Amino acid sequence: MKKKLVYTMILLLSLTSVEAQQYMTLKDARRMALAKSEDLKIAEATLAKSEHEKNAAKTNYFPSISASATGVYMFNNLETEMYLPTYSPDASGTLQPNVVVDESGQTVIGADGNPLFNMYAFLPVELSLQGAYLAGVKIEQPIYTGGKISAGNRMAEIGIEMATENIGLQRMKTVVEADQAYWLYVSVQSKVQLARENLDMLTALLKRVSDSYEVGLLDKNEVLKVQVKYDRARLDMQKAQSGFELSRMSLCRVTGLSFDTAIQTDSVIVIDDSLLVEMGDEDVTIRPEYRLLQKKVELEEERIDNVRSDHMPTLGVSAGYDYLGNVEFNDDKINQGTFNVMAQLKIPLVNWGEGRQMVKASKMQKEIREQELAKNTDLMRLEIEKAKFNLRDAALRVQISEDGLQQAAENLRVSNDNYEVGRELLSDLLVAQTEWAKASNEVLEAKTNFKLQETEYLRVTAALPTEDDTSSGE
Repeated sequence: MKKKLVYTMILLLSLTSVEAQQYMTLKDARRMALAKSEDLKIAEATLAKSEHEKNAAKTNYFPSISASATGVYMFNNLETEMYLPTYSPDASGTLQPNVVVDESGQTVIGADGNPLFNMYAFLPVELSLQGAYLAGVKIEQPIYTGGKISAGNRMAEIGIEMATENIGLQRMKTVVEADQAYWLYVSVQSKVQLARENLDMLTALLKRVSDSYEVGLLDKNEVLKVQVKYDRARLDMQKAQSGFELSRMSLCRVTGLSFDTAIQTDSVIVIDDSLLVEMGDEDVTIRPEYRLLQKKVELEEERIDNVRSDHMPTLGVSAGYDYLGNVEFNDDKINQGTFNVMAQLKIPLVNWGEGRQMVKASKMQKEIREQELAKNTDLMRLEIEKAKFNLRDAALRVQISEDGLQQAAENLRVSNDNYEVGRELLSDLLVAQTEWAKASNEVLEAKTNFKLQETEYLRVTAALPTEDDTSSGE
């Protein structure tokens, strides 16, 4: 009795170390897990990023406007002296080069190979760039880019679709994790209660055989047999309580609660086998994993056009206005602006087959994605069939374990009655007690396994509720 009292006090202290108790259903666990999931938040941020990239890709259809400005300050002026040839009018008044001719009338050539003139004009040149600047504005419009802009926009749109599918996939994974943590907690909670019942029965039996030993009705060996079972039950109780605390903290982690939060749930696991009746030809194409793989194929198709556009002719036009100011030329200030219009056509001529090889490489990448889709489609179909078999097996296991528990409970009752009247040995009663504990534990594990297999079946058939208002599934 002293040992039981000490154990009970330890258990109560461990339970009071947690904060205020919170009641939680499976629906609550799913909702809280969806609100907390970091992976889901990353997926949502990825979608927002894809939407921004799509908006950025759209801007390539429109003209771009840019402004530029350049300033320069040269401490020393640029100076030079120029000697320019002169011209003189002929009889008709037309200006003719004033060159030197010889006696035969031929132009005399100087040592530098240029004609010699009778007279040269001296022109000193001085250019000042102290604070000169050039500023302008330019507008550019692509006319034809080989399909690069349209391919980029389609790729960005597919990126949004993939990000959306990924959100659905992450929501599904989060719900699965919440289900696993929740049902494990419910199961371990029930195992604690079962361990407590087993310990209580052995405590009562130990007292009974101890009293019988005290009055000489039983040998010490019989008491020791029960004592061994009792000690084992105490250890099982401690393990169950440790598992309970770990599963509680795991559920707190998944749902975003503080680790010292106490959680209360329904201890009864209700089995609904309606899914077994509804099983049929499930459609693998509605799974987010399939749609993601399909989008990857579509993305590679657009990438082919994008790569091909890099080796196609491009045409663009631009218009601008430039202004040159604060330039001084021979004491004259230059401040002048001008408009300009330009068209540019670029035609790749020879790249030694680079473009063709790059397009072929992109086509091979698309083929790889198609093979991955085909491979994973078969794997997903196999996954569905496996989940169906596992769910059927889990349902049968529940039925068999419940029948076994019913038989073990009846056997324990009969053994206990027979032991009371001296018609059965203590060892037989202990065996019956052990079998009842094993059968009870098997029922708990069978029901928990059924719930987990149920979640897995709903996952692989894309029927698992993943919205914030998910049904409880209880």
